[in-house]
Amino acid sequence: MRSDFEKVRKATDHPGLKGNVVEESFRSFLRNYLPQSLDISTGILVDADGRVSKQLDIIISDAAKTPIFYKSGEMRVIPVECAYSVIEVKTFLDQKELDRIFNNMKSVRSLKKKAYFTPQPFTPLFTFYGQSWEIWPINYFVFAADSIGLVSLVDLIYDRHQSEQLPEWSRIDTVCVLNKGVIANAEVKEEVGPLKALSYPTSQLVALSTSRALLLFYTLISQILHQARLPVFRITDYTNQLSIWPENK
Repeated sequence: MRSDFEKVRKATDHPGLKGNVVEESFRSFLRNYLPQSLDISTGILVDADGRVSKQLDIIISDAAKTPIFYKSGEMRVIPVECAYSVIEVKTFLDQKELDRIFNNMKSVRSLKKKAYFTPQPFTPLFTFYGQSWEIWPINYFVFAADSIGLVSLVDLIYDRHQSEQLPEWSRIDTVCVLNKGVIANAEVKEEVGPLKALSYPTSQLVALSTSRALLLFYTLISQILHQARLPVFRITDYTNQLSIWPENK
């Protein structure tokens, strides 16, 4: 992956081409190494109330149960209930790109997961972000080929989380910078505890410089995504919005 990025860096200064190479290479990596039960795509999320996200670089969704409302190449429009995670992909991550990421994230966080039901008497629950969930809450990750300093990124992300008073489940969860390291969550007391992909009430964002950033990032998100599963998706919540019968004239 580093080799691909280095080749395109030397070949062109065009930011769009560089960005496409980073996205395609990273999507290929995820398809090869994440469980086949997960689908990797790019596109837009929608909810049953008609809200729509901005276009997202990578959507990780359920491969077997996700209906595709629209498809063109790799771009898809899918219901938010079937999405597990979003990953923003950047060639170079700085404050300007972080602002764009937060704007995209707000469009995703505004969507409501409600078109589902859980068979009784058993209600499967997930425990993330310090609370229980009936349906998987969307995790939000960032991957970048390079960036400003990791400590500066931590400060920028922390300040944004605090200034907007974002609860744990509405934050950026983990950041991977291929050429620098990983920003993840840990409990910090006398020493830094184990790194976690998702934030929780007593965690803080910490930066770890490592030459194996991608391996660490993959390990952290895999530990979460191997648990991913859906309740029963209720597609009628979406189709009921459509006009099936022709209007009388």
